Amino acid sequence: MIPIRDENPSHGTPYLTIGLIAANLLIFLFQASLSSPDDEAFVWKYGYVPAKLVHTPEEFEAELPGNAPEVQAVDRYGRPQYDLFGRPIVIRTRVPVEAATAIPVWISIFTCMFLHGGWMHLLGNMLYLWIFGNNIEDRLGPALFMFFYLGTGLVGNLAHTFFEGSWMPLVGASGAISGVMGAYIVLYWRVRILAVVPLGWYWFTVRLPAWMFLGMYIVVQNLYPASFGRSDGVAYWAHIGGFAAGVAMIFVFPKKPPPTPARKRVIDEDDVDFVL
Repeated sequence: MIPIRDENPSHGTPYLTIGLIAANLLIFLFQASLSSPDDEAFVWKYGYVPAKLVHTPEEFEAELPGNAPEVQAVDRYGRPQYDLFGRPIVIRTRVPVEAATAIPVWISIFTCMFLHGGWMHLLGNMLYLWIFGNNIEDRLGPALFMFFYLGTGLVGNLAHTFFEGSWMPLVGASGAISGVMGAYIVLYWRVRILAVVPLGWYWFTVRLPAWMFLGMYIVVQNLYPASFGRSDGVAYWAHIGGFAAGVAMIFVFPKKPPPTPARKRVIDEDDVDFVL
């Protein structure tokens, strides 16, 4: 499901949420302007490699080339290569070790939250941040919201490290944004969400409570595939860890009293295909 909007208007301008979206967009545009080798080095430098946290710098530098990702070999025309038995010929990619070891891991564990793997990754994350982040910023204020955002992202990255221990760079704000959604389900579980559900070529709209939308996000889209060990390039445990951290931390962080009720942006039942 893709959220479109909620019935929960913010009661002020969410400056930090807007700032985070702008920062992610500008960094992505800069990254997109880099040539292929420079882009790869940029990701290895500012992305978070979990193995870097659990190895000494010397061990990490020595073992990284041997743990580089494997890809299918291609000829000079870009055609996949196979051996005499029809099996793909696999080679290890070259890792820019100098870039991967350039900054300490306790910096890259935060900088990775501002990198993304493509336009769809970026736009999806920023959509979720815009819809759910403004209300959490309302309750925490911009300064505390920044600590909350980075804190849940940190827990998400540590969860990914514990369960995956990958040698590949982790990029994306998904752990932090999952933390925002964890806080939202605690504070605004009854608020209605308008979402689009794509089923092949057929798309339909649905209005449903936040607890159901966010519950399906964490259970169906993350806990279910993570429990079966799916490995499709998605950092499920970063999402799960960030979401759990958001649920827990919103109870601890001091919150402003609920703002004076504003007029809801009511989602008319006649404007959606299904109401839950």
